[in-house]
Amino acid sequence: MSDENLPGGYASPACMAAELAARTSGDAPGDAEWRRETRAALIAARGAMTPEARAGAETRIAARLDRLLDQRFGGARGLTIAGYWPIRGEVDLRGWMARCAARGIAIALPVVAKKDAPLVFRPWSPNAEMKEGLWKIPEPATDAVVTPQIVLAPLVGWDQSRFRMGYGGGFYDRTLAAMRPRPYAIGIGHEAARLDSIRPQPHDEALDLVVTEAE
Repeated sequence: MSDENLPGGYASPACMAAELAARTSGDAPGDAEWRRETRAALIAARGAMTPEARAGAETRIAARLDRLLDQRFGGARGLTIAGYWPIRGEVDLRGWMARCAARGIAIALPVVAKKDAPLVFRPWSPNAEMKEGLWKIPEPATDAVVTPQIVLAPLVGWDQSRFRMGYGGGFYDRTLAAMRPRPYAIGIGHEAARLDSIRPQPHDEALDLVVTEAE
């Protein structure tokens, strides 16, 4: 799905990651600096991908998600999937989300309703009216809230224990810790972002699965 065809004409902004990264707290001595440096290097490497490499990875990831929904969730009809609006070179699944919506799968987007609080999820469709959110990320222009059974979480980095490195705001960790029943959480990222360890902190929530273009 090209930016020209997206609701409200929004493109993917490259704005708030630095502010979110600055919010990292509670790290052991040296870990905060390591996370900042590692996060910056991974974002830079992701941004340097060619359009062809990016499109190929997104196609393979979408196909893997389709197989996962069919094999584990019976096609996911009757379920709500929380996607995300991509920023700073994140895997762009908006076209895949639109195809899911066309098949009758309910789609939602995460919204930062207030700082230092769990995300809320608002219903989305390809024709949904959008507005600018707290960090200039487009979000559905509605007050409706839904509860997803599946949450897709974009990754800056990840490790084999399925811990996720994001931008440092802790929103997905707080959200997954607060939701009962907890949704099935799937990290979405590139194979090149795999780390030996993200040096998880006590508040970090492991994902249920990580999907990349390679596995």
